[in-house]
Amino acid sequence: MIRKTFDDWKTLVEKQIASGLSVPQFCNQHNLNPKYFYARKSKVVHATEHTGFIQAQVITQQSTRLETMPAQNITLITDSGKLSLPRDTSAQFIVELLSGLAS
Repeated sequence: MIRKTFDDWKTLVEKQIASGLSVPQFCNQHNLNPKYFYARKSKVVHATEHTGFIQAQVITQQSTRLETMPAQNITLITDSGKLSLPRDTSAQFIVELLSGLAS
């Protein structure tokens, strides 16, 4: 059996963390003893804590942004002028208004 170097263990620890698997699950997949892995992981973490750097993980999130448009008025422009009505004006009122303007 070939002994793993510190860098080998560091790589394995990084793979385990990135995989999202628990240590027992990861060890089962890679035919490693979980107790031994925990011991090596502790040494790797301890050694990397003193470097002044931390391991960063990029988390990609997708978000949806909904924007509502401010209620706009209904604007009627004729030769006589410009008329602005609230957006919630009933269709019946608008029909009667247009009929009155047409006559």
